[in-house]
Amino acid sequence: MRIEDYRELFAALRKRPLVYLPRADFADVVAFVEGCDHGNARSLLTGFREWLVTRAGCGDNLVWWSLVLRLTEPEGPKSPRDIDPGTDARAVETLLRCLDDLLTLRQEQDGLHRIYAAHQAWLDSRARGGCLAGGAAACPAVNWPRPRVTSAE
Repeated sequence: MRIEDYRELFAALRKRPLVYLPRADFADVVAFVEGCDHGNARSLLTGFREWLVTRAGCGDNLVWWSLVLRLTEPEGPKSPRDIDPGTDARAVETLLRCLDDLLTLRQEQDGLHRIYAAHQAWLDSRARGGCLAGGAAACPAVNWPRPRVTSAE
C-alpha cells in the first residue's frame, strides 16, 4: 500500500472504527496502527516518534503512543490503562490527526528530511538549554514541520 492508501484507511477508521476494530479505544487503535507499520517492514511510521517529540517539546525517551498521550493530556496519565473514557476518545482523535499530518508531510519530496532536521534542532536546543526533566525552566521548542500548503492552480 502507498502512503495515500494509509491516509484513506486511517480516515475510514476515524469515521467507522468498529468496522476495523473490536473496540474503538486508544489501545486498540494503537495496536491497529502498529500492525499497519509491521505490515510495511516498520517503515510506515518512520519519523513519527521524532516528529511527535518536536510537537510535545519533550519525551525523546518515550514510545510514539506515549507521546500521543502527552499531546492529548500533558499532565495526565501516560498509560492507556490509566486514562478515563473522555481522555481515551481525545487520544484516539489526536493519534489519527497526527498520523494524517505525518503522512501528508511524508508524501512531500523533502518531508522526511524536514522531520529529522526539526528533531535535530530540538536535540540541539535541549543540549544548550536543558529540559524540565533535567531541572530547566522549560522544555525546548522548535517549529515542527507542517505539510506545505500549495495553492490550487
